[in-house]
Amino acid sequence: MAQSKNVQVWVSRAFMDSTRIKGFTADPLPTGMSLGQMAELNQAGERMSAEHFPKEIFAEYPDKKEKKQADLVLAAGAVVVSAACADILRQFDLGHSSLYPIKLFQYDRKTPVEGEYFCLNIGERKDTFLPEYSPSVRVLGSKRMKMPPNLQDDDVAVSATARNGPDLWVSPPLIRLFFLSDRLTQALRAAKMGRVFGFRACRIFELN
Repeated sequence: MAQSKNVQVWVSRAFMDSTRIKGFTADPLPTGMSLGQMAELNQAGERMSAEHFPKEIFAEYPDKKEKKQADLVLAAGAVVVSAACADILRQFDLGHSSLYPIKLFQYDRKTPVEGEYFCLNIGERKDTFLPEYSPSVRVLGSKRMKMPPNLQDDDVAVSATARNGPDLWVSPPLIRLFFLSDRLTQALRAAKMGRVFGFRACRIFELN
C-alpha cells in the first residue's frame, strides 16, 4: 500500500473541542427523541429530517447574555452553523446532508441572539477510515473508535477513495470526527473559519 501525495483530505476536531459547546437548551423534540440521542445519531451520519432537530433553542443561564455565536458551535445537542458558514456549505456537494433553520434566544425565550443560524445534519458516510494506519485510535464499546482530542496532522489515515463523492461526511465506527474535501476546507479557510473547525490533514493511502 502506497501513501498518496495528491489532493488532500481533512478531518475536523470540532466535535471534540470543549470550547465549541455553548450553554443552550431546548424543549422536547416532536419525535420524542432526547437531545442526546439526536446528537449521537447526527454525529454518526444518520440522514435526519427537520423534525429531529429543535427549531428554537434558549440560553441556559439567566445571568449570561449570549452574544453572536461563532461559525460552528455545539448547542443543545445540535451542530449549529452561522448563515455565512451555511452559504459556503451549500456551494459544495453535501449529498444527503442538510441545513435546517434554527432560532437562538436569550434565557427569557423572547430576545433573539444576534445572527442567523442553521442546524447541520451530516447525512453522508464513507467507509474510508483506516484504523490500522491511525496509531492513536482507541477501540471503545460496541466496536466504536475514537481519536484523542489533541489530534494532529497525519494522525488519521484514510483510503484514497475518500476523495470521491460528497465533500462532507463521517466514517463510522470512528466517532466525534467528521471529514471534508480539500476544496471545501480551503473555502472555509478563505472565509477565516479554520479555527472553529480545527482542521487536521489526513494521511491518504492508495489501496492495492
